Amino acid sequence: MSEEYEKDEEEEYKPRGPPPTQTPPTPPPSIPPPSMPPPSIPPPQPPTSFEAPVYQPEPTIPGGPSQAEYNTVISQVQQKDNVIGQLQNQISEVNAQCADLNSQLLIKDNQITQLNSQINSFQTTIEGFQNQITQINNEKSQLMAQLPQLQNQLQQFQQENMNLQQQIGPLQAQIGKLQEEVTYKEKRIQELKEPKAVMPSSLAQGITSQSPTFGSSSPLPTSSSPSTVAPGIDAGFGSGRRICPNCGATGFAIKEVEDKSKILSYIPKPQYAKKSVCTKCGFEF
Repeated sequence: MSEEYEKDEEEEYKPRGPPPTQTPPTPPPSIPPPSMPPPSIPPPQPPTSFEAPVYQPEPTIPGGPSQAEYNTVISQVQQKDNVIGQLQNQISEVNAQCADLNSQLLIKDNQITQLNSQINSFQTTIEGFQNQITQINNEKSQLMAQLPQLQNQLQQFQQENMNLQQQIGPLQAQIGKLQEEVTYKEKRIQELKEPKAVMPSSLAQGITSQSPTFGSSSPLPTSSSPSTVAPGIDAGFGSGRRICPNCGATGFAIKEVEDKSKILSYIPKPQYAKKSVCTKCGFEF
């Protein structure tokens, strides 16, 4: 019985597993296991005559962990400390990475804000351009609606232009003729304003006496003044017959020739005025 009791006590005091691993701030130095003092054993007392001797078992001394177990625990603690240090280093690296990522995130947030403002500005610009496109399309539709009418007006203007161009040629020809007539009349007026040659009284009397032989309806003027000649009527043509105002010759003695000094027209070729020349005296009129 005593042996079994002792075994039970020894099993109670034996450690059932390794001591719990704690993470002390600094690993403890290797200290040898403390020596436990033996328990105080009272001295045996002599038995009395009245009592029977009672057997008292010796107290068992609890045994501590062995040195190998202690060393194993210490090595495990050191390994855990190393793992904790590594994990702390990893945590520091992760914290640094988190700080870097946070700064990058702030930068990206600022960029996103700027891009959003740019997008809003671009959307406003696009809306303005779309409004302009709509306005231009409306104006284009109006112009396309007016295009047939404008084309008709253009055709009318072109037709009128062609008609006017066709009228320009005849009008220019008429203008040229009128200018030539004006030039000729101006020269004629200047000629009429000049004094004419005065016939002698004897020639005038001879012409007057010869006038009945030619069947003249009116006698020639006997005045020696050039003012007696009617304006606008050439000398020698008042009676409808060609008579030289200088010598009074008539008929075939009067020849009609071109006056090169008086051009009537240049179209289609130069046309000259006519003048009379007396073949007897050479007088031109």
